[in-house]
Amino acid sequence: FVVKAMAVKSRSTVLPVALLVAAAVLLLLPGQTFVAPRAGAGPQAGSPVQGAVAATAAMLAAAPMPAYAGGMFDFGLTLPFVAVTFLLMMVVLNALWFAPVTEEVDERNAKLLKTLSQATDMLAKADEMQVTYTAEIREAREKANAQLAEVRKKAEESIERELSAASAARDARAAEVRAK
Repeated sequence: FVVKAMAVKSRSTVLPVALLVAAAVLLLLPGQTFVAPRAGAGPQAGSPVQGAVAATAAMLAAAPMPAYAGGMFDFGLTLPFVAVTFLLMMVVLNALWFAPVTEEVDERNAKLLKTLSQATDMLAKADEMQVTYTAEIREAREKANAQLAEVRKKAEESIERELSAASAARDARAAEVRAK
């Protein structure tokens, strides 16, 4: 019945009990168990030390494996230990990793926003300059077209005057030739 009850317990309670029993057996054995043996003298077959070691090994071998120790929700001290370890890890990671990385990301985002704002301002200024230059180019073309039309008109008037003068000279000469 005792062995069956020990088999049901989890390994976390069986191991300390087995170690206590082994220590008690070693303490109660007659002789000098904890004194170093003389040089060249090893434990003889059937010595109490070998028996204690064999008993301890047998008890440890009889302990159930962790998979069979408890049910699915048999946490024992594991759950609080894992929770404390997790929270401690989060505090350390927050101090050493997340805070500096978050600070760098925030600085990067601020720099990107500043650069984006400057680029938007420059684009707006470029659009204004393009509108201004387009208006100036249109005015210059209109002025050039007006001057070109004026020069053409003067050139046509000059050509017309020269043609009429040449025509008059030709007619005068033709009249002179007819009069002779």
